[in-house]
Amino acid sequence: YEVLPPQSHLRFLKKIINNSERLHSLVEDLLNLSRLESQPDQIEKNEASLLQLFEETVENNRKRLKNGKQEVYLHFDPQIKDFAFDAFKINQVLDNLVENVFRYAPNFTSLRLQAKLDASSNYIECCVADDGPGIPEKDLSHVFERFYRVDKGRSRERGGTGLGLSIMKHIVQLHQGTVWAESEIGKGTQVYFRLPYDRSSA
Repeated sequence: YEVLPPQSHLRFLKKIINNSERLHSLVEDLLNLSRLESQPDQIEKNEASLLQLFEETVENNRKRLKNGKQEVYLHFDPQIKDFAFDAFKINQVLDNLVENVFRYAPNFTSLRLQAKLDASSNYIECCVADDGPGIPEKDLSHVFERFYRVDKGRSRERGGTGLGLSIMKHIVQLHQGTVWAESEIGKGTQVYFRLPYDRSSA
């Protein structure tokens, strides 16, 4: 039998490791999605600071920016006080949305996180926006479907499981909220989610 040279061993080992990590991520996301669908009572609402989550998300991702070429902005409505929501789950939502920007719009120059209070409906409207390449209009209504890929040809090299936005949608819906996306080719993408401003325990 043919003996592979050492450099080939290393190349194949890297492929095995990468595929193993991808499979692990896929299984974790599938389990997470399954729990969200089958156990709606797992949402644990407690009074918490949404501002703190947004600030931590911004700070945790600053080190990933290309210095001088990218910036992250936070616009948070000062009217929003602590209210009841599942901080762990909403942190997942923010992480998924920001990760998508770095993965699918890596050459963005502006990443914006914002939250504002809609007093008329008593909901908080949150948004993660970028100025990346944008999403074709025909794809916008499908981006929250599991395994849906906008750029199918490059999805493998960019990683991810194709479940992040589906998980995000289920988390928000379990909070009795809604999600949607807006985009324009060449001008960026905005992903929105709305949460009820529940201050009954305040």
